[in-house]
Amino acid sequence: MYTLVLILHIVACLFLICLVLMQSGKGSAAGIFGSSNSDSVFAGPSAATFITKLTAGVAAVLIFTSIFLTISVSKRGMSSVVDNVKVPVSQTK
Repeated sequence: MYTLVLILHIVACLFLICLVLMQSGKGSAAGIFGSSNSDSVFAGPSAATFITKLTAGVAAVLIFTSIFLTISVSKRGMSSVVDNVKVPVSQTK
């Protein structure tokens, strides 16, 4: 289960990066696909709404997988590397 959620998390991360790069900024005259004229592929208002909603959905998946992975790792009882370091004790006279 952990591995499946981890793979979903990585795919969601990469997909979210692609979605954010496809969007043009509010004050930007050009997105990743060129200028934001009416002949652009993603220039229509319905396309912009779809990409915005898809970005929000993928971000929600990313948040839920992050929380699940954090909880599952904490329940496994994994220890840190720092837990195994022995601190030398100085002897006083």
